[in-house]
Amino acid sequence: MTQLSKTRLVRAVAMRAVGVLPALLVACGGSGNETVVVPTGAPTAEALAEGPGAVVPQPPSIAGLSTLKDQIVALERIGAVPALDRSRDISGPDLNRNGVRDDIEAWIHTRPINESQRRALMQKARDLQMTLLIDLKDKAGLDRSGDRLMASTKCAGDRFDPRSESYGYTRKIEAMTANTRERAARYAQYNAARSGSSTTYPSGDTCEP
Repeated sequence: MTQLSKTRLVRAVAMRAVGVLPALLVACGGSGNETVVVPTGAPTAEALAEGPGAVVPQPPSIAGLSTLKDQIVALERIGAVPALDRSRDISGPDLNRNGVRDDIEAWIHTRPINESQRRALMQKARDLQMTLLIDLKDKAGLDRSGDRLMASTKCAGDRFDPRSESYGYTRKIEAMTANTRERAARYAQYNAARSGSSTTYPSGDTCEP
C-alpha cells in the first residue's frame, strides 16, 4: 500500500468515526505534517472532553500550531482531550486484562455518567477492541463480532436518555480505538471483511452483567 493510500485510508476511518474530528486518528499515528482545519460551528477537539454535542472555541494555546500532531499534544497537556496510547502495538496496553485499552477505560471513568451507563460504554469499548484482534478469515467469528457490536450499541442506547447521547460517546470510543495508523488500517480491514454481511437488531436487554 502506498503512503498516499495509507493516508487516505486513515482519513476515511477517521471521518467515519467522528465526522469532523480526524485529529484523534490521523495526528496520533500520522506524519505530523498535516494541517488541521476545524469547520465553523463543528465540534472542536476540546469538545471531546465536554460530552456529546458540545461546541467550544479552539483554545488559544494551540492557535499558533500548524500541524495536527502539535495541536493534539497541546490539547493533551491542558487536559482538553485524553492522552491516548500511540504505540505501534495493535492492541495497546490493558494491564487489568478486562479487554478495554487502559487509556480508553480511563477516559470512560472521567465521564459525568452513572454506573450503568459506564458499564454500557465499557461493553462497547470491549467489543470495538476485539475488532482489531479478531481473525479476519474466521467468518463465524466475524459474524459473532457483528452481533456483539450491535448488542453493545443497543445496550448503550437503552442506558442513555435521550438515546442519541449514547451515539456521541460510542463514536468517540470508536475513534479512540483506531487512533493510530496501524489500528485505523486494521479496523478498516475488519470492516472490509464484514462487508456484505447482515446483523439483526437484537431485542430485550443486551447489556452484559
